[in-house]
Amino acid sequence: MTAERLYIAPVPRRRAAIYIAATVLLVAAAAWLAWNSREADAGARVEIGEKLQLLNELTARWDLAIAAAKADSRPARQAEATVVPSIQRVLSELQSLAAATGSPALAANLPGVAAAYAERMPLGSAASASAARLRESLAAVVASAEADAASGMVGLRPAEAAAAELLAFWGDTGERRRLPVEAALARLTADSAILAPARAILEGKTGLESSILRFGLSPAGPRLRAMTTAFTTEVQSVIERQQLYRTYLLFYSAALLVLLAWIASRLVASYRVIARINGALQAANENLEHKVDQRTRELSDALAHLKESEAQLIQSEKMSSLGQMVAGIAHEINTPVAYVKNSLGSVDGQLDALTRLTADCEKLLALLEAGDTPDDLLDRQLGALSDAARALGGSQSVGELGALVKDGLYGVEQIAQIVGHLRDFSRLDRGRVQRFDLHQGIESTLQLARHLLKAVRIERQFTTDGYLVGSPSQVNQVLLNLVTNAAQAIGPAGGTITLTTRGDARELVLEVIDTGAGIPPEVLPKIFDPFFTTKAVGQGTGLGLSICYKIIAQHGGRIEVDSRVGLGTTFRVRLPRDGAPQETGASGAGAPPAVRKAAA
Repeated sequence: MTAERLYIAPVPRRRAAIYIAATVLLVAAAAWLAWNSREADAGARVEIGEKLQLLNELTARWDLAIAAAKADSRPARQAEATVVPSIQRVLSELQSLAAATGSPALAANLPGVAAAYAERMPLGSAASASAARLRESLAAVVASAEADAASGMVGLRPAEAAAAELLAFWGDTGERRRLPVEAALARLTADSAILAPARAILEGKTGLESSILRFGLSPAGPRLRAMTTAFTTEVQSVIERQQLYRTYLLFYSAALLVLLAWIASRLVASYRVIARINGALQAANENLEHKVDQRTRELSDALAHLKESEAQLIQSEKMSSLGQMVAGIAHEINTPVAYVKNSLGSVDGQLDALTRLTADCEKLLALLEAGDTPDDLLDRQLGALSDAARALGGSQSVGELGALVKDGLYGVEQIAQIVGHLRDFSRLDRGRVQRFDLHQGIESTLQLARHLLKAVRIERQFTTDGYLVGSPSQVNQVLLNLVTNAAQAIGPAGGTITLTTRGDARELVLEVIDTGAGIPPEVLPKIFDPFFTTKAVGQGTGLGLSICYKIIAQHGGRIEVDSRVGLGTTFRVRLPRDGAPQETGASGAGAPPAVRKAAA
């Protein structure tokens, strides 16, 4: 089975959505059952039960102490000191547990229980205090009666009788024995020590019994029992509900196990199918890898050939520019060479006459130095010298020779200047990065392109120094391409090219502004594309501006262009002062240059 024939039908989106939804529902149901079957706050429920039991025990102890206060006030006072604070503490802890667990039984009954205990506590305190006072009065009456009896005075027997009646009144319930007590007290003298405490007992006993009765009838006990019963019922219902949900969870888990077993069987079957498919895929993959390797090698070879062809085209463009520049240089050198040739030809034409004049002068000098030369020989030699001087042209001939020599030297100087500019422009160390003056490169470029600028007026507006770090020969190539394009855009009708520089310590900006025909808006975005040209076939490769963009990008700068049809074009080159050239692709590929379309 080949890779082309292998096809696995994708799972429909709707079916996948159904699978996902079913899985989510199953997991959610299991989580819901597990949540409801959990033992929530079991420890808190046990603690609440213990607190309720403790509160019932404390209440019972308190009831017994207050009920026995009439007979013995000490348990009541002890309960007031120990039991009441314990009840308050337990009620506070129950309120905290109710807030933590959210028990409905506690939330409904605990406020009423707390209010009942708050009403009961003053009753217990009043009964305990009243019982203690009355027991002290009763003890005083008994002590006085015993003191009277020990004295043996017969007149004091009514005090003993009054004490006995008072004890009987205290031990009885109600007011039935009040009259005998009052009658016994009436028989006492006004200064009897028994009289004041006995009156206090008569007046306080009813109040004490009323306080004990109200304390016993307080709703705190019934409300506490009702809350305990409600909480016990609530706990029982929670336990039953948990057991029910556990049963549900058990059956649900069994159903899920059956479902998982079915899914596992389907997965095993699917795994076998996938294993077969993987075997086919592996075979197809090996075939595909072989084809990919073969295609990769072919593409690598094609890419290498493409890079080589592109490098050759770029070199061809550079050689074309160099050829145009050499043609112009040849034209520029032709004029000073003509100066030198004409001057040397004229000088060569007068060398014979000058040679004869020199020879005649030497002969005349030799005859004069001899001293015995005949006069007629001297006259003949002097005449020959005069004839040679007249043939040479006299002093005017010497002046003409001097002018010819000056013309020749001027021509040689012009040739030396052109050669110097050519040397500065081309530079053999093209890859060297150094600090150079951009203004000097501009002047060298203008001199070498002078044959293209016959009908063009050059204006310079340099507002900053031109020093920057880079490759001088590459930047000169950019200058030559931009100036050449500007001159071609102006054409033979003539115009102006303005070269401006400005910048700061970090950046140098060069603008090449021409008054040519401008660039149409639909052409403007393509001017930096490799091989794009608007010239006729055979007149351009379309790599000039592409090379400019590549060089500027390698120097860490950027190139921008503004153009108005019929008004001219401005190329703006931004170069960092300390930017060193970086290696890029052969085609100068990278971020597209900034091109702004101005309104025509």
